[in-house]
Amino acid sequence: MNTKRFIPSIIAVFTFIFIYEWILHGYLLAGLYESTPSLWRSKTEMPAYLIWLMLGQLFFTIMFCYIFLKGYENKGLMEGVRYGILIGLLFIGPDLVFYAVQPLPAGLVVYWCIGGLIEMIIAGVILASIYRPAAS
Repeated sequence: MNTKRFIPSIIAVFTFIFIYEWILHGYLLAGLYESTPSLWRSKTEMPAYLIWLMLGQLFFTIMFCYIFLKGYENKGLMEGVRYGILIGLLFIGPDLVFYAVQPLPAGLVVYWCIGGLIEMIIAGVILASIYRPAAS
């Protein structure tokens, strides 16, 4: 198990996820969230909970990187794409459950599924590029 790249992979993937999620949820999907204000914390409340959001993303990132490392096969960038697709597909199940139990707009759930899949593929490629063997 190649652990010397583990901390740099966490930093890289966390940075990507934080920025991607900020853009996706904070800007691109903002209108959909604003159409259902009773389901979400208000913009004035959010700063108090930002630490919890970041801790959740950090925990996810550590586990995402750890699981990749445990199954690492040194197969190049396509290994990262495959891993990202599998993790992205895994998240579609909970998204559908949220839709079933909360009055969420269907379009929002579709964007969560598509956006999450894209996010996980890119995160997987980032990991695969970090773990790619050094050129000799």
